[in-house]
Amino acid sequence: MGCLKSLIHKIIFIALVVAFFMLGGWAFVNGLIKNYQNPARSEFVEKETNFADFTDVPSDYQLTRSFNFFGYKKINAKYLPTEQKITIYDLKNEERIKVSDFNDKTIDKKIDDILNNFKDSIVTFENFEIVERNNYKAQGKTIPYIRFKAKVKNIPFKNVTGIISAYSTVNNRAKNPSTKLIFTIVDSKAYNPKIVSDFVNALKF
Repeated sequence: MGCLKSLIHKIIFIALVVAFFMLGGWAFVNGLIKNYQNPARSEFVEKETNFADFTDVPSDYQLTRSFNFFGYKKINAKYLPTEQKITIYDLKNEERIKVSDFNDKTIDKKIDDILNNFKDSIVTFENFEIVERNNYKAQGKTIPYIRFKAKVKNIPFKNVTGIISAYSTVNNRAKNPSTKLIFTIVDSKAYNPKIVSDFVNALKF
């Protein structure tokens, strides 16, 4: 009897799911996803204060958000004239990567782990080299960064340049310090340092 009840429940559940999608449920779900990922700019600025105050970010940067990626929430800023994307990850705490790691070069030992977890494709890098260490100034807050160059292993003769940077804010939900990791990568020939610096310099904390 128990098996029969279980089977009936499964049939009813499947029927409800089929009916949901037949009656426009997929369009509804798809709309929710799009609204989450691409909210109105005013809504984005209001709700993503955990990352920073984005009020002064120029309109040339399209601000979007993504679902959890490797367990981390991330938001994106795409520079529309060139479509270069800058991603900020909320690492939830300061245990894995600290801002101080950039100052004492501890970050050098964590590079492989960062690239394996936060790159946007399945390709891997080789001949990785840090070519610059410096700081951004975001409304008076110092944000350290490294610039690197590398070759994309699975694409012949593809040279890339990228930025890895970090800052810390208090997480509005968890009420604890949280490292935010800034990551961007671009073809070396298209590299323009102003795209990242103008974005980061516009952030307020």
